[in-house]
Parts: sequence; structure tokens; C-alpha cells
Amino acid sequence: MVITPALKAQIEADIKLCESHTERDGSEQLYLDLVARYSVIDGDFKNNLSNGGKASTIGVEFDFRPELKAISSKLHMYLITGTDSSTQRDPLENKIRGFLQRGEEIKNLEYHPALDGFPFSYVEGPLYDTWMNEIKIFSNRYLKDHPLYSDIQTACLHKSNDPSAYDKMMGCLRALASDQDFFTPNKERGNSTVMRSRKTLDQLLSEDIERCEQFLASPDDEEVGRNLYIEITARYDIIIENFGNGLYQYFPEQHFYDPEVSGESLIFNLRNLLGKMITYQAAHNIPKNRAVEPHPTRENSNKVFVVHGHDNGAKQEMARTLEKGGFEAIILHEQPDSGKTVIEKIERYSEVGFAVVLYTECDMGRDKTFPKEDEKYRARQNVVFEHGYLIGKLGRDRVCALVKGNVETPGDINGVVYIPMDAAGAWKIQLAKNMKEVGLAVDMNTLCS
Repeated sequence: MVITPALKAQIEADIKLCESHTERDGSEQLYLDLVARYSVIDGDFKNNLSNGGKASTIGVEFDFRPELKAISSKLHMYLITGTDSSTQRDPLENKIRGFLQRGEEIKNLEYHPALDGFPFSYVEGPLYDTWMNEIKIFSNRYLKDHPLYSDIQTACLHKSNDPSAYDKMMGCLRALASDQDFFTPNKERGNSTVMRSRKTLDQLLSEDIERCEQFLASPDDEEVGRNLYIEITARYDIIIENFGNGLYQYFPEQHFYDPEVSGESLIFNLRNLLGKMITYQAAHNIPKNRAVEPHPTRENSNKVFVVHGHDNGAKQEMARTLEKGGFEAIILHEQPDSGKTVIEKIERYSEVGFAVVLYTECDMGRDKTFPKEDEKYRARQNVVFEHGYLIGKLGRDRVCALVKGNVETPGDINGVVYIPMDAAGAWKIQLAKNMKEVGLAVDMNTLCS
């Protein structure tokens, strides 16, 4: 929807009307006025809003206050997802929408269904290859600071050996195109083409997920849950496909969610919708916008977690290097179990100021479609898992990955710099620099000697 300045003012005024109307009397007339007003510009406006079956008593008006709450949420979503006509559409947005359109056309022409024993359908062909390569160039030129850059690069990299690469790329493009706040209008950035990331829709989704989780953890106040249900169904029905499927008291033909749903049905519906919002958030690579855990406290800042495989020499060299520099090397199998599982030990002992991950020639592996002679050295699976876990917990700048030998590194952790663990020991200088950059007290002469 294109939002003109006049329409924006009208929507904001109508939102205030809905939110300020707390009485039963007059709610039906306001509901009818708003439906008539917005059905002119959106033929589906009445979807998920009640149009009959209201219970009433003699001499008392129908109660349309739940529908007014739904209308308020829907109008809020118009403001978030609509295009502001006061600014020219961003050239990057046009480019992304062009990629989306071509992607749909390419699927029609170069789609290969799962046949002849191959269990996956996929897209492959010259048009697909050209499309992927153009997107790769575009992302390298304009999206390097964008949170989807890594996923786009991964889809491009695996375009020929990952049957789901096409679907992943289309998901990235849809996520880019859906949030207008990712684009800086031309008049704000002059001649340069950059991206910004206020993520208004992302924050709203995260907040609604958190509200659902809080209610479901303690579903005592049914009115709170019902109001939440009305807001969420009105807000995301126009964004998340098949949002209402599988819910009690939902009528898909009209996209109608019964605002009077209650009891176990209300809890079931909210739990179902929570799952759909979380899935949508993950599928579209939307940041969670939750509070970030603080970095380790000062008393843990001299502890460095060491992730390793079966190369005992590399592990010992790293531990001795860190200890020589005044740091305590935390090696998981050297810590007491105390009845904990492996993952519980990782959680317990990774409260550290820094971590190093050693990729060593421990395993062999290859794509199952490749011949056996294409096998390459790989790190142990626990190394790759703990690497990703520590990036999520400490932040990428506090995790340093070192490679010893000719080891294949995981393709899905893009943007990670792997330092060669050379025999001459030059890796110690780079490690010391990385630790110093995040504020750790590093004596370069001692650690690198």
C-alpha cells in the first residue's frame, strides 16, 4: 500500500479513535465507518474482522470493542509495511524486487522435481546461475554491512550443491524487500548508496513473541490473553502466510479469528501462533532484538576457553602460549564433571573473556555426491558446534579460529577469519592483537615469545 501524507494522517487519527473508544455504546458505528473507509483502498480489509453473530441484549448495542482493537493493530501494520509516497522508491529496493520477480520466472523455467531416486527438488540452469551471480555482485557492492549478507553469500556459494539454495535466496530477498526501514531514502544519503537497519518490524515481532511467551508462562488473566490474541491476529494475518490455519474458531474463507475465543482454546491458539512467529522470524533471518548478555565480568577476563579436536600437540601449544601470557586456558575435559552433561559443562565453563577454536586435521569428509578421492580433512564435529555456540555467546570479536594444516572450514560461518597456525609461530602475534582489540590486558612480548 502506498501511504500518502494525507492517508498517513487519517490512519494515525483512526488509530487514536480506536484506542480511545473504551465504551460499548458507539463501538459498532465506529467499526462500520472504519470498515467502509478502508475497504475502498484495501479490498481485504474486512478479513479477520467480525461481520456478524454478535451477542446482544434488548436495548443494548452490539459490542465491537474487540474489533476496534483488531482494526488498530491492522492500521499500525499499514504504517509499518506501507510505502511512503513522499519519497521516491529506493533504487536498491527496485533492484531487489527485480531479483524477486526474475527468481519466480526462473523457477518456472528451470525447476527440477525430485525424480529418479534423487529425494530433493531443485532449481538449476543457465538463467539460475546468472541470477545467483548477479545477486552475489550486488550484495558485495551494497550489502556488506547488512545482517543478511552472510546468508546471501552462503546461498551463492552453494548454488550448485545445495538443493535448497534457491529457496534460501528467495527467503533472503523477501526479507530484504518487506521492511522499508532497511532503505535510506536517496535525499538522505546524497549520491552514496548505503543501507541502514532500524528494524521497526523486527522489533515489533520480537516484542510480540516475548509478550506471548510471558502470557503462556502464566495464563491467569484471560482478558490480557484475548487482547493479545486480537492484536496479533490482526497484525500478522497480512504478513505471515496461512497464519490462522490450525486454530480453533478460525474461518479461513473470511480470515476471521473469533475475538471471543477463551480457555484452553485461547491458550492453544496463542501457542500455535507463537510457533508461527518464531518460525517466520528464523526463516526470514530476522534479528531477535532481545537484550544482549553482558560480556564476562572482570574476574573472568583472564580466562580463555580452548576448543580443540584430537591434535594434542596443537592443544598443548595453545594452552602453554596462553599461560605464558598470563591467561588461564580453560580446556573442557580438564574441568570437573560434577554430574553435568557435556553441554552443561560448556555452558558452565564458557563464562570467559575470550575463546580460541583449533581446526585441526582430525576427520575426513566430502559431499555425498562427490567421489571418494575428493575427501578433505575436517575438524571434529564438536569443534564446529562449539565454535558457533561461542560466537553466539561471546560475540564474533571474542572468538579466534586457528587452522592447522589443510582443513576444510565450515561454509555457513561466513565472515569468520581463520588464522593459519604456522610452525614459525606468527599466529601468536595475530592472536595477541585480536585479544588486545577487545580490551584484554595482553603483553605482546610475553605471549608472542
